Amino acid sequence: MEPFVDEHAVRNTKTRRFRNVLIVIGLLLVALAVLNPTREDFSDFAANDLHDKLGGWLPGGATDLLARPLLNSIAERDNYILFSVYSIPDIKDGKTFISDIQAEKKYLGLFKRFFFEL
Repeated sequence: MEPFVDEHAVRNTKTRRFRNVLIVIGLLLVALAVLNPTREDFSDFAANDLHDKLGGWLPGGATDLLARPLLNSIAERDNYILFSVYSIPDIKDGKTFISDIQAEKKYLGLFKRFFFEL
């Protein structure tokens, strides 16, 4: 004999799990939209990254006075509501910047703090 299985209870459990998954996905999407990084968030990240790459060669005050406003003005933002993609010129050497202005570095921005190079 098979043990008694309440099919209605099993169906309710599956429905609750599906509903909970949808709620979690919905909350994640809302959080992504609310925390979509702004241009200022990206310029802060890029200026700090530049300061780290230069190994402290550029004083911290210069980063605040020069790098952040410059990066804020040259960064291009593609806003996709849930995330943003930022593009800045890729300056490998002087020739790259002058002859190939189309060379770009692209970054994916999520949750105001996370930027990943694409």
